[in-house]
Amino acid sequence: MTNDNTRSKANAVFFSAIMVISMVAVGFAAAPAAAAVNGGSVTFDDQTLNDDGTVEVDYSSFSSDSGGSAVIAVTYENSDGDAVLAGVSDTGSTTSSGTATVEIEDTDGFPGVHTAHLFDSDDAPGADIGDTVSSGFDISDAYVTGERVPTNNRAGDGSIVFQGEDDVVFVGNASQGTISHSQLSGTSGNREGTPLQDPIPEDEETGTYDFNGPDDGDGGFSTTVISPDITTAEVQLTENGNDVSQVGPDSASRLKVFAEWNFGNAEGLAITVEDPSGADITNEVLIDNSDTSGATDVLQYGENETNAEDASVGLDLSGEDAGEYTVIFEGNDEIDQGSVTQEYTIELTTEDELSIDVAEDSVTQGSNVDYTVSGGTDGQFRLVAIEGGDFADGVSDNQSADIFRNVDDVSDTGYNSSDDYAWALVEIDGTTAVGSIETQYLDTADVTVEVYSYENEVSSLDSDDLEDDVDLEVTEGELTLDSPTDEYTIGSEVDVNGSAEAADEVRLYALNNDNWEIITVNGQDNIDVDSDDTFEVEDVTLSNGDGGGNDILAFEGQYQIGVIDADDARNIELDSGDDSEINTSSWTSNDGTRATIRSESGGLTAQFGTIDGQFATEDSTMTVNGTAEGQSNVVVAFVGERGEVDVTEVSVDNDGTFDEEDVSVDLSQGAASGHVISLGRDGTVGDGDLPNTNSSDTVGIDELSSFITNLEDQSLTGNQVRDRIVSQTTEADATDDLMISTTFRVTEASVSLDSVYPEGAQADGINPVAAGETMVVEGTTNLQPDDNSIVLNVLNQNDNSIESASVEEWSNDGQFTLTVDTSDLETGTYTLEADSGDTTDSTDVEIVEERQTDDTGDDTGDDTGDDTGDDTGDDTGDDTGDDTGDDTGDDTGDDTGDDTADNGSSDGGSTDGSTPGFGALVALVALIAAALLATRRNN
Repeated sequence: MTNDNTRSKANAVFFSAIMVISMVAVGFAAAPAAAAVNGGSVTFDDQTLNDDGTVEVDYSSFSSDSGGSAVIAVTYENSDGDAVLAGVSDTGSTTSSGTATVEIEDTDGFPGVHTAHLFDSDDAPGADIGDTVSSGFDISDAYVTGERVPTNNRAGDGSIVFQGEDDVVFVGNASQGTISHSQLSGTSGNREGTPLQDPIPEDEETGTYDFNGPDDGDGGFSTTVISPDITTAEVQLTENGNDVSQVGPDSASRLKVFAEWNFGNAEGLAITVEDPSGADITNEVLIDNSDTSGATDVLQYGENETNAEDASVGLDLSGEDAGEYTVIFEGNDEIDQGSVTQEYTIELTTEDELSIDVAEDSVTQGSNVDYTVSGGTDGQFRLVAIEGGDFADGVSDNQSADIFRNVDDVSDTGYNSSDDYAWALVEIDGTTAVGSIETQYLDTADVTVEVYSYENEVSSLDSDDLEDDVDLEVTEGELTLDSPTDEYTIGSEVDVNGSAEAADEVRLYALNNDNWEIITVNGQDNIDVDSDDTFEVEDVTLSNGDGGGNDILAFEGQYQIGVIDADDARNIELDSGDDSEINTSSWTSNDGTRATIRSESGGLTAQFGTIDGQFATEDSTMTVNGTAEGQSNVVVAFVGERGEVDVTEVSVDNDGTFDEEDVSVDLSQGAASGHVISLGRDGTVGDGDLPNTNSSDTVGIDELSSFITNLEDQSLTGNQVRDRIVSQTTEADATDDLMISTTFRVTEASVSLDSVYPEGAQADGINPVAAGETMVVEGTTNLQPDDNSIVLNVLNQNDNSIESASVEEWSNDGQFTLTVDTSDLETGTYTLEADSGDTTDSTDVEIVEERQTDDTGDDTGDDTGDDTGDDTGDDTGDDTGDDTGDDTGDDTGDDTGDDTADNGSSDGGSTDGSTPGFGALVALVALIAAALLATRRNN
């Protein structure tokens, strides 16, 4: 059988096996013994038992002299070889052919080979289900299989068996007969190719076993081993099916033992009940549907439950002593190993003992606190109450009705105005019920929470019905303002945050002179408090807003700032809305906070991204950055000497900084200036009056940008433009505007190569480099870094690039440095070309085989005037003449320096194949100097 209906039918078959045979069978007993059969045949095919426990049998060519109907009987063979009647069906039809549906009422032969017999109703033998019978005038055998039944240990093809079963009999079709465990092997996994063991161990590998093992196909028979499991083992209330772990006398007789398990087709579930001493009282407390003790202690699938795979039996503990009772669930035959057995404990109390407790002994007024009613029975209702003497002053009836929250297990709440108490009805879930109290409307003192035994009475309270009470301490909540405090830059954005244990909303106020005046926060009077008792609003400009406190902080000075519960503010404010004010005594008595805050005007700094005091026309933008605290935007204006202007508005970040990389600079070549302008505390340009602006308009950043832009169309010089900008801003009457300026030249892009030298031997000018050394190239440019790059190419005599390097970053002085590896360069003259894309520069450099080192120069430098220069490369240049002039006269300097220069080797390099950097004449001079030195030492 393959579904729940089949299981249900199989169970019904089991219980019906002890019933009297159907009226058809009674007809058998009444039928005469004389034969009335004429003929016919029966066909019984192999099949799976139907969900309703029936099989189908075909018959044909049936005839009866007496006019009797066709009767089909199905039998199986018992261990003695006798045919045992399993089911019978009188078709009631005299037609020659048809199909009979036969209910298999005796399942002892199932699954297995069954035989169908054809009888005439007039000569069918009289027999009961389970009796042995003789054969009909035609028979046919068939293999009937399906899900197992708990009445025997037989298992057919495709059946499920369980770990721990020790007497399973595998039954195949007529040709297979009884199949031994060892004939079945695992199909895969750890069980692959391993024969199934008999008995089946409790730790047998789960999965499929069949004739073919790991080979394809099952060979005609398979079975599956699974782990037995009791999925649900509970004691429940009969009326609602809720599980309970504690009951009082009221519910002790309304219980049932409920179970779900996966091996009900193999065997039932044995139930054992033990009292607190461990004694077995199963037969005393299990009851059947008529509330009679002594109900079955073995559950079968579907027993007392609508779900075919559930089962239950009544449990009555009303006559037992108080204590903890244990219900044990296990298989009733072989599947009773410890891994399967389940236990459930239930406590029986002598009375329904109600108690109440709160989640916290002390809470802050305005917060919520949970309470728990314990000791009840599932489904019962109980009354929880707080009397009016514990309410806060001035609480209305509607607010009193909200003291108990309608949450969790609460079914209803309210306020009894005649007896003055707030109440909540809670429904016990299992043995407890949970609710919640809103402490905002309770007094800041010890509050008593009571539980009564009433199930639905809320009209009055009687102390005789009081079951338990608990005290709850309600305290004043703490308010803090963490930000802003100390210093505030007028016009800047800050975060407003703090904590408020007692409030749903808070308000921010500033104190100047006598009263606290409200600070609106981003247009709102109130700030919401989060569930964690904190509040925060980001990016608030305190000096902007319609509240009196906003006006206070918009002027420089030292003030008080504080936060207060919004509910308290509503009760004590002198005026409401944007005009809300609170006098200092009311503020203090209602626990408003206070801190000192100083309002200050912000400053201005700026840096312009000019390069060595220049800006290349090929660069269209410049980087401008700085600080402008208290401002949202600044104006960046560039002015050319011919009066042209380029204006950009740059936004200021929340931290008071600005950094714009692409500020437009569209000016002609010549002298120019750059200006960063910020408005002061008042947010107004100059004295608030700009030419060509409407007097009713706010004269702010946008108007200033337009004003400066329009100056370009008035045929002014650069100086005139600058004068007008200054006169309307920083030099206007009563102005607090700020300006940072710089001057520079706008010119064409330039790049130059200034110095070349070997790494580690820094020198000015273009110096030779020995092959294999790293060449360092220094240069300058007026181009903007990052937006430009300079590529250095090393060109041979054919102008082919054989080495290259590039640089994209340099400082505002325009100086850049590149390095070139000369390992792959041969000796000779090369051209270095620097290319920015807009301009180039080039110079020749000599790669020599070997250059004079510092050590050689120092050897003769002490007595001959610093030898022949700081390094070998300079030895034969200008330095040589000077260095050796002190002791050897000017001949060496003049001749050596000039000769080399005339030959076109300004860096002392050799072009005629002589030793690089150390010519014959220089060697001769060195020898003479050494001789003189020796003579002087001898003297």
